[in-house]
Parts: sequence; structure tokens; C-alpha cells
Amino acid sequence: MRQQLITTTALIALAAVLVLGIPLGIVESARARADALGRLEREADGIAAAVGTSQRADARTVSPWLRSGHAADIRTATATTRIGRMPKGTVLSTRSGATQGVRVTVYASASEVTRRRRNVWLLVVGLAVVGTAAAIGLAVLQARRFVRPLQRLVSTSERLGSGDFSARTGRLDLLELDRVAVALDAAAAQIAQLVGRQREFAANVSHQLRTPLTAMILRLDELASLKDPAAAHEEIEATLRVADRLNRTVNDLLALARAGDIGEPRDVDLADLARRHAHDWRPVYARAGRPFTIDTDPSLPARVSPGGVAQALDVLLENALTHGRGRTRLTATSVEGRSVLAVEDSGPGVAEGFPIFDRAVSTAGSTGLGLPLARALVEADGGRLILARLRPARFEIVIPGVRN
Repeated sequence: MRQQLITTTALIALAAVLVLGIPLGIVESARARADALGRLEREADGIAAAVGTSQRADARTVSPWLRSGHAADIRTATATTRIGRMPKGTVLSTRSGATQGVRVTVYASASEVTRRRRNVWLLVVGLAVVGTAAAIGLAVLQARRFVRPLQRLVSTSERLGSGDFSARTGRLDLLELDRVAVALDAAAAQIAQLVGRQREFAANVSHQLRTPLTAMILRLDELASLKDPAAAHEEIEATLRVADRLNRTVNDLLALARAGDIGEPRDVDLADLARRHAHDWRPVYARAGRPFTIDTDPSLPARVSPGGVAQALDVLLENALTHGRGRTRLTATSVEGRSVLAVEDSGPGVAEGFPIFDRAVSTAGSTGLGLPLARALVEADGGRLILARLRPARFEIVIPGVRN
């Protein structure tokens, strides 16, 4: 595109210069000849007047009027006299307009006109070259102005294609491309929401199915050890009830997935969400021998996609368990009208300058997809996921307050 824009602009500029320059050159060439003939006629009139006054047709009388390199034929009633040497090559000639009994013809070399015409055409060519060069320079600047925003759009598209849903283009200072950038950024947010819904659905499936499956396994193990037919029949009935519960759970999850409302923005109490997550994660931390505490405000109303915030919070708690040490603390509080969910531990923290939110960056052999996707999910709700403190690490999910 850059080369095409420069070439097209150069051709347009060259065409414009030629369209204006060629007629100008023709007019100036004709004007050069007309000016030369006019000067010769005035010269002839001056010689005719001088000869008519003095009645003498000699070099002394004519020299004040005859220019160097020119020749003149002076015709009187009695004789014709030539003053000066006839120029070589192509000659221009003109006669005097005054009569006074004397007719004068002046001759001059056409090289004077040729030289002026050549200067005119050289000027036209020079203007064409300078104008085209200036147009090329402006085209290069304009091409950079257009190409750089397009490169940003390409870069954002490539990042989205590689799975980095936090990629945003921002403003490009070009109205048409700004519309494309806005549409692309909106698409990125929608993609992030869709991915968040899928992850939330998968999490719901794993949590909802784990309990009935575990119950079925325990009852089947107990059934295998029973020898009393009555007791075995009772266990079979209980196992069938668990199977019915599992079937209902699967049907509910499938209906929820088909409805397409997993993670739709709605009014959520973030403090209650934090307490529920703490209840789910506290046994996991206990099995790992890690203390876990929670401190929340009574209520933190917000309008967000609960699946996105929940998934991001799970990522932070899992990272604290995997990479952190000591006590992990979950807080949910209001700061300057914004809701803040914070996860911090007592570990070594994050090295300064480490690109922890970049895709495929990991410190413990994981896929490195958790934090970038968590940030994208939070940003899709207009919030922010930030690393508020390096050592020990403190991550914060900042959600804008509910507008009345």
C-alpha cells in the first residue's frame, strides 16, 4: 500500500505539472519570438528615423540604434546600404513601420529566441522535477500516517488471533480507521466474554459433577462389600437417587449453556462472591498446609459478569497457592467509590520488570494463560486487574462503582 500510494501521488503531481507546464512553455516560446520581433521592429524604426533626419545611411549614423551582432538593410530613394555583418544560421528579420522615404530591414540571429525558449522549457522541466519530488516527499509522510495505524490494527488482530484477548488498538487519530479500531476493540471484549463464559461453564461442570460422582463412587464401593441382599438393595436405591441427581445436574448445565446467559452482566454483590470463593478455597489451602484469611465489607454492589470476575478471582487464588508462600489473604472493600478484590500472600513476590501479564509467561511450568485471560475478562467489564505490589505480591481486581 505504501508503494502504491507514493507512486500514485507522484504520477498525479507529474500529470498536474505537465498539464500546466506544457501550455505555459508553448505560450512563453511564442512570446519569446514576438518579443524578439518587437525589439527588432523598434530597432528598425529608430534607424529609419535617424537616417531620415540626417539623410545619411552610414555606420556612424546607424550605430547608436543598431545592436551588436545585428545587420540592417537601409533602402532610400537612390540606393540600398547594408550596415553590419549578416548573422549566421537561422535569421529573424523585420521591417520598420515608419516610411519617411526610408525602409529599414533589421536582421538578428534566431539563437536569441532559441536560448530564451530553452530557458523556458528548462524551467518547466525543473518545476516538474521539484513538484514531483515534493509530492513524493508528502506522499511518504502521508503513507507513514496511514500505514502505522494499519500496522497497529494488524498487530492487534494477530494478538487476538493468538489468544491474547487483552489486546486493544486504542485511538488512531484517523476517523475512518478509528471506527475500525473501535469495532475491533469491541469484538475483542466480546471474544473475552465468550471465552470467559466457556471457562465459567467448564468450572460449573467440574464443581457440580464432582460431588455426585464422588457420592456414587463411595456407594458403589460400599455396595461391593455388602453381602446382605436387603442392605444391597437399599444401597442400589441410594445409588440410583445419586444418579438421578447427576442426570438433573447435567441437564441443568446443558440448559444453562444453550441459554447463553453464563456471565451476562448483572447486579452482583462482590463481597458475597468473595466469601463464597473463600469457602470453596479454604479446604484446598488447608490440605496444602497454608493459612487462608478473608476480610470483606458487608456489601459491595456491582454490575459485572460474575463468571468473568469469578474466573479472575480463581486465577489469583490459584496463583497464590502455587507460587506464593505463607498466609494468603483475600480482601473485598470499597476504595474511593470503586470495589477492590485483593489477593496477597507472604511469598517472594514478582521480580521487577517481569512481564507477568504477557501471554505464555510462566514461572512454574504452567501454560501462562491464566493472568492474561483474567485481565481480559476483568477489562471486558470495564474494570482493571493490576499488580499493586511486587514483594510480597498483591493483585487487585478494581471494579467501577454502580452508577445510580
